Amino acid sequence: MQRVLFNVYRIVKPTDEEKAAFERILHPRILAKDGLYVGEGDICSTIAFIEKGCGRLYYEFDGWDVSKEFVFENGLLGSFVSFFSQRPANVNVAALEETHILEMQYDDVMQLCGTYPVWQRFGVVLLQDQLTRLERRETSLLKDAPEERYRRLLTEHPKVLKRIPPDHIASYLGITPETLSLYQSRQEPSAQP
Repeated sequence: MQRVLFNVYRIVKPTDEEKAAFERILHPRILAKDGLYVGEGDICSTIAFIEKGCGRLYYEFDGWDVSKEFVFENGLLGSFVSFFSQRPANVNVAALEETHILEMQYDDVMQLCGTYPVWQRFGVVLLQDQLTRLERRETSLLKDAPEERYRRLLTEHPKVLKRIPPDHIASYLGITPETLSLYQSRQEPSAQP
């Protein structure tokens, strides 16, 4: 819990009272590998910081699934749209590894933000970050060639390639697993004679 709290507290500078109120609404939980956190059509009544592990947001289409986002340590796991609107999610959210989370209930988050302006400001920072990442991803999918998307992923998020199965990475990039394998073989250092 300490690493998550350290990162949260360096973004906003809460008082001891504000810290205590925040920590009271955090509930530890462990998600099993491949465990579903939120299913499409369910209302996301909780949202969670990841202490250890990783999650994936994905859509299902006619037996295929398409990765929308990967979330690692210190990131927030859940469907933001469903959580804040309290309407059914249009995305699935699952753990890719055994994932340790600090979960918060919707009502607790709303009460915390209504009582302490510092937590409302923190929520705005999180939403701005989420919107920025979503717009960058959308722009990349529409404007960049697939190989450029792959190179950017290598540069900006190298842990994705080490921790996420290739079929999920391929669907995230909008390419086939075979194309991903081709890109990966181009990146490997040349063998010395």
